[in-house]
Parts: sequence; structure tokens; C-alpha cells
Amino acid sequence: MSYTSADPGPPALRLASTGTLTYGLSVGEVLGASTLNGARLIAGRSGLDRVVQRLNVMEVPDILSWVKPNELLLTTGYPLRNTPQSLDNLVADLDERGLAALAIKLGRYLDSLPAEMIAQADRRGFPLILLPNDVGFDDILNQVLTDILNRQAAVLARTEEVHRALVQIVLCGGGLQEVVDEVASLLDVAVVVLDGEQRVLAGAGPDEHVQAMRGFDAGRHAACGRGGCGIIGAHGTGDHLVVPVVAGGFDHGRIIAFSPAGTLRGSDLGILERAATVAALVVTKQQAVAAVESKYRADFLRDILAGRAGDDDRVVAHCGGFGWDLDRPVMVVVAELDGRPRAAAAATAATGAAGVTVPAPAPSPENE
Repeated sequence: MSYTSADPGPPALRLASTGTLTYGLSVGEVLGASTLNGARLIAGRSGLDRVVQRLNVMEVPDILSWVKPNELLLTTGYPLRNTPQSLDNLVADLDERGLAALAIKLGRYLDSLPAEMIAQADRRGFPLILLPNDVGFDDILNQVLTDILNRQAAVLARTEEVHRALVQIVLCGGGLQEVVDEVASLLDVAVVVLDGEQRVLAGAGPDEHVQAMRGFDAGRHAACGRGGCGIIGAHGTGDHLVVPVVAGGFDHGRIIAFSPAGTLRGSDLGILERAATVAALVVTKQQAVAAVESKYRADFLRDILAGRAGDDDRVVAHCGGFGWDLDRPVMVVVAELDGRPRAAAAATAATGAAGVTVPAPAPSPENE
């Protein structure tokens, strides 16, 4: 049987079972390590993009009790030397437990691998790697784990740098649009922020992409964690990433990145999560400012109705400060909420027996 060398695959990231982001290397990248220069791929080429997050060494026959998802399992075949029949189902068992690949040394305890084992690996896309005899497991463990940690550090450093840049935008007076523009530029994709009603608060990218994200989120991710797609928190695929915008226990919407070409990587999810945090700060700041402005508007309108706002010129100038255009026809409407007792009627009922007349109070802001 002829064995072929494997080409390195793309950088990879996978969501761990805890829901936290764990960075790793693809099997293709692991095969590109210097300690594995002589390694050859026996089967499972379609699985070269599987993620390696940790390594393990097979020392006991009942290894299935000790393996974890996304592991690269190293073995000399020693635990299986007396039970070669176990090799037929080993690939299926490891694949079902989410392992990334199996790397094995032949010649000392096992002369060859069963044809059924190789066929299963090809069918499942489970990489089987033939290790060179002159490489120790400690060398492989040291280099691959170092590469994984270096990848983790590099991604985290980039994420922190992006976070600082986004915070600086807000500190300099920027809003959601500036934040979205920066994220879209960094990831080279379209980005949009939607509120809970699927309204676009800010967007960057072609209009058709923005509208596609709006429709996509409304159809599949609007109720994430509440019966929608069933996924809580940040998630996505190669063509889109979705992150909730949450602050103070309130869900303010979603920030979505969209790449029709499928160029988004799992490592971009960390950047989008930082952008969601900054977007939440911007939204809460806007809400606080709007609440204060609403109070001042209501107080000013009450002063007008009570005749305490000053002369007409001052009132007009003050209205201009609130953005009220009085140089066009306007209408005054006084409304009352359904189900609330009339203030005058309630006061009359309380004092009617004594024959006291109580004037109706000035309209409250909620009735204006």
C-alpha cells in the first residue's frame, strides 16, 4: 500500500462542550510540524480539517474510557498486540467519541493495520497517521502542545487589540455605526446590529447582505435560547456568526457577521463577542441619554402648559434645542390611558360630600 504526505490545513477553532472557545490546530497543521516530517497519512484525508485541542497516549486496551473529544491519540499498538481483532472497530469507536485522529507506529508490536480499519477511516473521514520510527512521543507532545498554546495566545492577543480599538471608538464619541464599520473592516465581511424587533440599528456592507442578515436572523436566530434555533449565546458557521447583545440582564438584539463566500473562521467569533460587548455599552448609553432627554422634554412641556416657560421667543428657542420644528403646522393632542381613573373625577368623588370643588391638575407627561 502506498502512503501519501498530507498538506497542512487551515487554522481551526471549535466550541468545546463547556461552551467556551478552545483554539487548536487542524490535523493538517499538526502533520506540518517539524517532528512529524516523516509522518504519512494512511487514510481519512477528508478529515484533515478536524481540530486537535489536546494529545493523549494509548497505554491500556480500554482506552475508550480515557479519551476526550478533539484529541490526537498516539500509540505504538502495544495495548492491542494480543487482541488484533479490536482494531477493526477501533476507528468507529474513536470517531464516535469525537477524536481528531489516530497516530500509530508500526513494526514493533503491530506489523500492519487491518484493511477494514483503513476502509472505515476513509468512510468516516477519520485520519490515520503512520508515525516515523525515529520520533519519540515526547517530541510530538512538546511541539504540538506548544503550537496550540501559541495559537491560543496569538488569537487572544488579536482579540484584546480589537477590543481596545472598539472601546477607543466609543470613548471618542463614536456610536454603533462606527463600531460596526470597524468590525466589518477587520473581518472583511458585512456586519449588522439588529434590535429585538429585527430593526437594523447599524450596518456595514452591501445593502443586499444587510437585508439578508435581517431576514436570516428573523427566520432562524431571533429566538436563540428561547425556542428558536435552540442555541444559547454566540454561535455560527462559515458564512455567518451570531452574537447576542446583552447588558444588565436585558437582551438588546444581535450582532451578525455575514460572508457569502464562507470566509468566516471560528477565531472571528471572539472578535464579534467583543464587538457585542462594546455595542451593549453604546446601546445602554443611548438609552440613558434618551431617558434624561425625555424627562427634560416632559418638564419643559409641563412648564409651557402651566405658563412658567417664559415668553414666546424663549419657548420657541427652547423648542429648537429639543429639535421641535414650530415653523410648520402643528397639532396638540391630549390623551388618556385606558383603564386609568380620571384625576378630576377621583378628586370630586373624594370631596363631593363636603361640596368642595377641586381643579383638575395640569396634564402629566404621559397624557401629553
